Amino acid sequence: MRVVTSPGTLALILGNESYKGLLILWSHRVTLVPEIAVVAATYLMLQFLLGGGRLVAALLPVTLLGFLAYALIYLVTLRVSAGILEEMNAGTLEQVHLSPLPAWLLSAGRLGAGLAEGIGITALLAVGAVALLGISYPLRWEALLPIALTVLDIAGFALLIGGITLVFTGIGTLLHIIHGIVMLLNGSLVPVALFPEWLGTIARLLPTTLGIEATRKLLLDGLSLDAVWSDGTLPLLLAHTAATLAFGWVVYEWATQRALRDGRLGPR
Repeated sequence: MRVVTSPGTLALILGNESYKGLLILWSHRVTLVPEIAVVAATYLMLQFLLGGGRLVAALLPVTLLGFLAYALIYLVTLRVSAGILEEMNAGTLEQVHLSPLPAWLLSAGRLGAGLAEGIGITALLAVGAVALLGISYPLRWEALLPIALTVLDIAGFALLIGGITLVFTGIGTLLHIIHGIVMLLNGSLVPVALFPEWLGTIARLLPTTLGIEATRKLLLDGLSLDAVWSDGTLPLLLAHTAATLAFGWVVYEWATQRALRDGRLGPR
């Protein structure tokens, strides 16, 4: 049954779903401070390890971009997965999906709330690192393009994780493994250009890796947007983002329909 046709109605419902998700997140705001502290401490610890017990100024702007992307994908996927599990255990997820609203609209609202929180925390981390560690980047508006594509890439991956959450009971363990792999290979520790060719190929299949490469070339190497397009980094990032969004959407929809059919949206 189709009940949502007007773009204005779609936007209103999507906004309401995102607002509901933000209210739920705000009700757990006491966890935000330790969450931010742990993420910030992780970055500093990694820098001390890389620098042999000291902070290496030349490494900080290189690694910070990768770590911020890792922090965003960590926060968003964790919130999306945890939100789905929380609603399943409370029995509200099944009730919501009994409405005539399409599943994609509900998932987009939940994803919007997770992205808003993740971007906010990541922005705070970026401002804190720049202010306290003396990191600086040139102000180039061109960098907003790969940054925006990276955020969309993460959104598609979060949908994929949400779909897996609906059908796989061991999502917690899997998510920790995925987060570790992303941090090791997306350039948070070592630029992908320094990897062996075979490892670099694998790393570029992961979300955020190509976005970090493109952003570094613009901000740190001083390349133009045309140059980043010509060397293939930006086209690959665009293709990767589109593929991740499409695949994540399809998997989430499939998992939702399967869970509805099998009655698995209730408490586990």
